[in-house]
Amino acid sequence: MVFFKKIIFAAAAVTSFALTAHTSDILQTPPVLVGDTFGFTEGPIWNVKHQMWLFTDIPMQKVYSLNLDGEVSIFDDDSGYANGLMIDNSDNVWYARHDRQISYRNAEGEEKIVASLYNGKKLNSPNDLVMAKDGTVWFTDPNFGISYEGFGPELAEDEQPVRGIYQIKNGEVLLKNGSLELPNGIAFSNDEKFLYVADSSDGYVYRFDVDGDTLSNKTPFAKVESGKDVPPNADGIKVDRNGNLYVAAGPGGFAIFSPEGNQIEHFSVDSGFVSNLAIGGPNNDKLMVTAYSKLFIFDIK
Repeated sequence: MVFFKKIIFAAAAVTSFALTAHTSDILQTPPVLVGDTFGFTEGPIWNVKHQMWLFTDIPMQKVYSLNLDGEVSIFDDDSGYANGLMIDNSDNVWYARHDRQISYRNAEGEEKIVASLYNGKKLNSPNDLVMAKDGTVWFTDPNFGISYEGFGPELAEDEQPVRGIYQIKNGEVLLKNGSLELPNGIAFSNDEKFLYVADSSDGYVYRFDVDGDTLSNKTPFAKVESGKDVPPNADGIKVDRNGNLYVAAGPGGFAIFSPEGNQIEHFSVDSGFVSNLAIGGPNNDKLMVTAYSKLFIFDIK
C-alpha cells in the first residue's frame, strides 16, 4: 500500500455511504466517507487552534491531518505505532504508542518521550490517553501492540503484572487501577466526578468514581447491544457536552449512551471494525469515526 505525502479529496466528490437503514435523533445519516485505503485508523481528535482533525494509522506508523478543505496530509510519518492522541493546553500533541511509550510532539515538531517504564519495566502497549483539568495525563496500557504482528515493533510478553490504568503526575508514572483485562478507551465525565474506561475483553465500559487522584467504586456502566452475532467489544470512547457517552464497539459498530448508562442509539457502519470516535469541527457539530481502513464523518444534529 502506497501512501503519499498529501492526498487531496475534493469536498464535492467525497461520497456518502449508507449504514443500515437508520433514522437518528442525534446524528445525520449517512456519514461522509473520507477515505478507505488506510491500514488501521485510530486516535481521532479535533485540533481547535489549527482547525483540523488528526488521526492515526497504527500499522503504517503515521499520524494524518484532515483540514476543512478535505485535504488529508501526513502530520507525522514516524509515530511509533501511535494509537490514541490528545492535545494539551500548550498545543502539544500527545501519543499513546504501541512501541511501549507515551510521548508528545510540540508545535515545532520536536518529540519528547514522557513515559516508557513503570517500576523499572517496560509498559505493555499504551493505547489511549486523556488529560484531566489539573494537567495530569491518564492512560491505558493493554498489550495489543506486543500481541498482534504489525501493530508494534516487536512481539513480546507483558512485563507489567497488570494491564493498568495509569496517571502521569509531575513526571512520575503512577498505577491507579489494574483490575481490567484489556483496558482501552478512556474518558472523563464533564465534571470529572467519573472516569470511564472500556475493557475490550468483555465489552463493558466501566465507570470509576474519581476523588482527587484516587479511583474507586468500579461499576459496569455501558455495553453496546448491536443485534449482531459478534463478540462484545468496547474500544474508543468519548463524552459529549451533554454527558452522553459514545462507544466504539469493533464489529458491533458504535452506540451512544445517556449519562445514566442507557443505550440511546446504535449505528452499524460500513466497515468490519469501528475503533474510535471524536467530536469536533468549527462548531463542534461533527463526529469523526475511525473504522479499520476507513474514515467517516457524521454531522451532529
